[in-house]
Amino acid sequence: MKVAIVRSTLHKGSGQTVHIRELTKRLSSKGVEVEVFTREHMGDISPVRVAKVKFRGSNINFIRHFGFMAKCGMMIDDFDLTHTQYHPGIFVGNFVRALKKIPHVFTFHGFAPIRSWTNPTQRLKMLDHTLGTMIALHSGVDKVIAISRYIQNSLVKFYNVDEGKISLVHNGVDIKRFNPRIDGSSVRAKYGIAEDPAILYMGRMDPYKGVQFLLKAIPLVLNEIPNARFIIAGGTRYDQVKINHLLSSSKIHNALVFTGYVEESEVPLLYAACDIFCYPSMWEGFGLTPAEAQASAKPVVAFNHCAIPEVVKNGETGILARPGDSRELGKAMIQLLRDLRLREAMGQAGRSRVEKFFSWDLAARKTLEVYKEVVESGDKNW
Repeated sequence: MKVAIVRSTLHKGSGQTVHIRELTKRLSSKGVEVEVFTREHMGDISPVRVAKVKFRGSNINFIRHFGFMAKCGMMIDDFDLTHTQYHPGIFVGNFVRALKKIPHVFTFHGFAPIRSWTNPTQRLKMLDHTLGTMIALHSGVDKVIAISRYIQNSLVKFYNVDEGKISLVHNGVDIKRFNPRIDGSSVRAKYGIAEDPAILYMGRMDPYKGVQFLLKAIPLVLNEIPNARFIIAGGTRYDQVKINHLLSSSKIHNALVFTGYVEESEVPLLYAACDIFCYPSMWEGFGLTPAEAQASAKPVVAFNHCAIPEVVKNGETGILARPGDSRELGKAMIQLLRDLRLREAMGQAGRSRVEKFFSWDLAARKTLEVYKEVVESGDKNW
């Protein structure tokens, strides 16, 4: 089987770039011939072949959607199936399906709510993505893959997609790369943490990712555990949460480590270096970093909404607080920092949960089943 995978931009460090890299790697090992089509190739997805899609107007926002669609339509030929990711890739799949009768599978990762962005340009962009995807879902998609039940429900209730057209395939984790045997002492030494209890946040500094709720919880934690340290790992891409007013206290400032953008080679070491992973995101279509933390046998503290409860089992692999409640977040961190046995039990349970439900091998196998279903159905119907 020969599959064209389409994503307009492969951002460095992006969860969707990780998704494409890990999925294509395993699909290739199963005998699927895969080629990825993209306008911008910044993230490494080797050893899969990448086709750079070049066209005039690629630097013009919104207009480039149509140029990308047209050029991909010319380049994608002699494939059994097109598998698109995100917007505007979905337009490509619809166009190729109409032009060349190649079946189309679309993976929906979801969109953070428009209201969660403060940058006007980003708000306009997400409005464009949401409306465009809503239309495109009903204009030439043979099957939709949802990365969580939360996304599956959103497709049915908000996007009005027939439930029979949706397949649930959870994201995965590289359980060899993220594992409890990794030694994080080099990271602790690098950031001067030594033996202090450490809480890790890893993610973009966009407002909806919720780092501000963690920062608001820090005084509560420090009042009970004065030597606690907080590692904030990640940069920003589109928008930036305003946090300066939360850092005015020297006590808080001294407890914080800001790493900025983290190279992929250091990511497993950061998980290994922490005692707790805190991820107070206000929207997640899946929650890749909490899954990676669990694979590293670390308990997770997060908010109890969106897709997070599918990844983190409340009371078993972590503690889920009421959304937006920094006080509950702080109490959960204090409880875990005071109880080594609880941390270890939740960490072990998290590792087992990831091995059972969230491996990339399982995701690839389920994705291949969707491919076969769509191709066989297309052979009968075209």
